Amino acid sequence: MAKDAQRRAADKWDAKHPENKAHRRAKSEAKRFILNRASEDELQQVERWVKERRAERQTSPTEKQ
Repeated sequence: MAKDAQRRAADKWDAKHPENKAHRRAKSEAKRFILNRASEDELQQVERWVKERRAERQTSPTEKQ
């Protein structure tokens, strides 16, 4: 019974916060890909993207942290 109520509450919250839900899903998918599926070449590409993204964030400090 409590699990049903928790699921309904979570679904209701997700419906009111679609951007947060999309963010959580994308983060989870990225983590799963990196940990379980990425080849060495793909891991190196991800590292390059992370370095680029960090450099971009340093040049635009007004962005949400």
